[in-house]
Amino acid sequence: MKMYLKATAAIILGLALLASSAPAWAVSTLRSDFEERRRSLAALMEAATVWIVTEDDEGVGSGTGFIVGDGYIVTNAHVVSDLGRGGTVYVLNERISARKASLVKTLYDSPTGWQPGGRDFALLRFDPPKGVPVLAINTEVRRMDRVSAWGYPRMATQFDVNTERLRRGDTRDLKPPPVVFTEGSVNTIIKAKLGEAILHSAQISRGNSGGPLVNSRGEVVGVNTWRYRAEDEGDFLNGAQPANELAWFLTENGVTPKLAEGQQLAPPPARDDPSWKLGKLKSAPAQEEKEDRRRDVGSFSALVPPGWSVLEEEEDSLLLISDDQEAVVGILVYDSEGRSLSQSAKDLSENYGGTEPEVDDDVYIFSFSDDGVDTMVFIGEAKAEGRLTMIFISGEKEKPGLEEILNSLEDK
Repeated sequence: MKMYLKATAAIILGLALLASSAPAWAVSTLRSDFEERRRSLAALMEAATVWIVTEDDEGVGSGTGFIVGDGYIVTNAHVVSDLGRGGTVYVLNERISARKASLVKTLYDSPTGWQPGGRDFALLRFDPPKGVPVLAINTEVRRMDRVSAWGYPRMATQFDVNTERLRRGDTRDLKPPPVVFTEGSVNTIIKAKLGEAILHSAQISRGNSGGPLVNSRGEVVGVNTWRYRAEDEGDFLNGAQPANELAWFLTENGVTPKLAEGQQLAPPPARDDPSWKLGKLKSAPAQEEKEDRRRDVGSFSALVPPGWSVLEEEEDSLLLISDDQEAVVGILVYDSEGRSLSQSAKDLSENYGGTEPEVDDDVYIFSFSDDGVDTMVFIGEAKAEGRLTMIFISGEKEKPGLEEILNSLEDK
């Protein structure tokens, strides 16, 4: 088990102990442990991510898509670009048996050679079995958010016997390889010649095209489309189209997108803005980047320094993880429900089998160890009367950026 799984589970357990007085996010999302939530996410993505197989006179090809509506799947246009000559497209996964799909619409900004920011969408129609989930779309994505990519990259699926059959052109009794998961964080969102693109570190390769890039709740924040590699330097970029572009593509083609809770469809980007026509990636000024790193989460805000990512973010709750997954910081502001600061600290420490809380400048501090992971807990009074602020630090305590997070904490 990786360090961050243990560390995050420790934080979640601590928050769950206060479920009666914690915000709704802690009650609804953190009631079960972190690993259980990840299993639920995996089950959702296994059901909603599909392997796309195309067959025409020139052979067979494959890519990835995902379910966006009742009987509708989105993928990249370049995955199904050869179907104009007449051919067949199949969609399937471990829960959906192979079935034919029809092409509804394609949108391809640069068919002669895709560029970052260009739209590359295809909408497919198929007859779904009962109970197939539809993925929600979340148009709010920022640098350092934790994300995962789901799909059927040929680099991984080439070893599956079903993929080997497909390479030989055999589409009889199609069986899919298992869907592949990779994880990373959002590096940045750029403005390129043809529009916006999300750059991220969740590894993708050929075959991932058209697959979903999702946050920790399984909401689609982007559509994986391209990967660029500088051969002489060994560097690479993973690129996805932003979810707001996907939402507008669906809307314009008669499919109502399922939006994440509390979201509304934003206006489409103004593509006649001169900034889209520069043909070069624009670098944000240093001050703009610093502002982008500050996260406002209800009654407090904090910076996310380089080397850290946002794992969870909801009203009055923020969970950060170091990029090497060796340290986790959790911040929570919650109602004390009449309990004193000292009593709250004592109750939590006793429930956890922690050390006796010590007070330092009106902040109570204790520590505990769970499955070999050491965690420090700080509890103090929030600015709002009757509310408390709790900070968990699990894993490595000398991690670069940790001090910056704590010093940047602002109570509104």
